[in-house]
Amino acid sequence: MPMNLQAEVLRIRDVFSSGADLRVPPYQRGYAWGDTEVQALIKDLRDAFTQGTVYFVGAMVVIQTRKSGPSDVVDGQQRITTLTIILAVLRDLAASADEAASLHAMIGQGGFGWGSPQRWRVTLNHLDSRYFRDNVQTKNSTLSPDAVDQAAESESQKRIARAVRLIHDEFSGDWTDEDRLRFARWLTDEVSVVKVRVSEHSIGYRVFLVLNKRGKPLSDHDIMKSAFFERAGFTDAEAVRHSHTWNEYANRLGSDAFEDMLKQIRFLYDRNMKGEFVETLLHVVMSSMPVSTFINQMLPRFVDAYDAVVLGNQDRMQFAPEVARSLCFLRSIHHESWRAPAIKYLVENPRNDEEAARFFAGLERLAYMLQYAVKERDYRHKRYRRVLDAMDQEGAIFEPHSPLQPTPEEKARFRDRLQGRFPNFKQRRALVLRLNAAVPGGVAIPGEADATLEHIFPRTPPKNSSWLEHWQNPDDIQELTECLGNFTLLPDALNQKADRLEFSKKMELYFPDGGQPHFAVSNDLRGLSDFTPKNVRERRDMFVNYLAREWDL
Repeated sequence: MPMNLQAEVLRIRDVFSSGADLRVPPYQRGYAWGDTEVQALIKDLRDAFTQGTVYFVGAMVVIQTRKSGPSDVVDGQQRITTLTIILAVLRDLAASADEAASLHAMIGQGGFGWGSPQRWRVTLNHLDSRYFRDNVQTKNSTLSPDAVDQAAESESQKRIARAVRLIHDEFSGDWTDEDRLRFARWLTDEVSVVKVRVSEHSIGYRVFLVLNKRGKPLSDHDIMKSAFFERAGFTDAEAVRHSHTWNEYANRLGSDAFEDMLKQIRFLYDRNMKGEFVETLLHVVMSSMPVSTFINQMLPRFVDAYDAVVLGNQDRMQFAPEVARSLCFLRSIHHESWRAPAIKYLVENPRNDEEAARFFAGLERLAYMLQYAVKERDYRHKRYRRVLDAMDQEGAIFEPHSPLQPTPEEKARFRDRLQGRFPNFKQRRALVLRLNAAVPGGVAIPGEADATLEHIFPRTPPKNSSWLEHWQNPDDIQELTECLGNFTLLPDALNQKADRLEFSKKMELYFPDGGQPHFAVSNDLRGLSDFTPKNVRERRDMFVNYLAREWDL
């Protein structure tokens, strides 16, 4: 009976021998090591070399169904890729052609003479293999880290480029040619790897889920992809095709955003949010549709919706201006539970500009109400779940008593809250950004804009300041300093200048050269010579009225 698993200790020279054909399968993530992991490996290797000791890199797990031929790397990709980069940098910095040829032989066979074909020892996944060959494995490619960096497009390629720069900087620094030669020989002969060979793909998929002890931990979406592919029972060709689709979307959004998108999907289909994330999402998706349908039909719609809703990239989804405006406001507030109903609407509803504008205006109002007028976080989550439940019933979301619509009592509480204090920095900035679009002549400002919140009456006015002529009552200061009437917006550099200046000096910053203000929310200040508690109260009431009209309060 054949052994399903075998292990052996190999020198680096043996790992990258002439018979090596290590391939990263399509369902594997790309290169994930950052500066910390690369620098740690370099330091460990340098210390062991200096001390003249042997060094153990770790384990490499491969699927190899035959005694010879290609092997799929299911664990150890990060170390093998980084070791290849080290070999390539040492090759390109080698003082002699013989040493360069010896090192290159552990990277690829041939390529040093006319017409000689190239066979590579390591092949990354289909998204990164060409980049890796052109910018690492090809002779002399690592001599220009700037060029390697400029050629990088995806996140994993940028990490590879960063690793090339770090390793190149290390070995081109105070290392002499003789030092590099001795290190290269020590690396290939005294550094070892445990190679674990698994003979069956079914075992390899399971090993992929549980083995990654010494490397960078797998993200949930890495595990999710592997689990999906295992449960789907894809053939190799199907795995390549579906993995290409999956990886393209992960690279488009970026790793963190792609993982958050999957969590939004999980929330949409499992609103109680109980159980382990990967297993739960597997269950809810696979009970509804084949994995191939999810990857090829549903996933692109979710990616487009997430890209537009959360990241603000609307190239693939054209919105009415009113929808884009509401999404701009939503992205400014700092709770995120509104994302799930926003994504669900775009994924499940045909384009109808009027209805979409109505839905997103309602969602925006609800989100701001829950942000500012509701203290209980659990209630906020429950309310959004009710919104999702109503969206499951045709037409229910727009009914008068829909959870999307605030009750008269909620509207009254929200309006009262707008009259109050806003000591939380993120909350008050988001609210004033929203206010800027509600005042006459105002426009929507994205959260990432250079627009910082300015307290007109300073929170700590200087002693003997003219401010104290009107601001002597502690009750006024307590009530009004952190209210809407005392806020405006300024670019960051001007905000730092404004700080605790007298009102007349601040006005010069608000209205440069006596012209238009930087932001519409400052317009009403024009012509004022003083800024008193009475001004703040009047201004607060005016601003609340503007927002009340916008939100039908």
